[in-house]
Amino acid sequence: MSADRTLAARYARALFEIARQRGEAAAVTADLAACAASLSAALPLLRDPRIGADEKKALVRDSLGGRSAPLVADFLDLLIEKKRFDLLTRAAADLQALLAQEQGVATAQVRVARALSEDDRRRLRESLGRLSGCRVELVVKEEAGLLGGMAVRLGDWVLDGSLRGQLQRLKEAISGD
Repeated sequence: MSADRTLAARYARALFEIARQRGEAAAVTADLAACAASLSAALPLLRDPRIGADEKKALVRDSLGGRSAPLVADFLDLLIEKKRFDLLTRAAADLQALLAQEQGVATAQVRVARALSEDDRRRLRESLGRLSGCRVELVVKEEAGLLGGMAVRLGDWVLDGSLRGQLQRLKEAISGD
């Protein structure tokens, strides 16, 4: 749902701004990601409307064993109170993206037909870094269906250099679509 994505982004932005003002952005981001992973098994209970907010808060506190930072604990309580705990995973991902942006790091989603060597990864990272003006981290996923080449998404920019993409564009050019 796009409404949930928008709402999760708003929650993440608010948490990020508070954490940044306190000088805790990196720690809070890591802590929230760890909490989201730890609580993934408890999500069905935390989404259950028959369970009260106090019980859910106790479940979260018990599950985390007091290992979360006070700001993160308050954020989790807020999600429970607003009946928005289902946004936790998305908010944690959005928070990580905000921190990366703050640090001048961009993540490129790269789909390849075959595995990239370390040298290929380094050259691609450097090329994308020159193009974007920031340090680039690669998330590489192999997809045999691409047939050859690669497709890269960096922010709003997409380059489809895959053989499948080239064949699709050729088909559209020939058929006039």
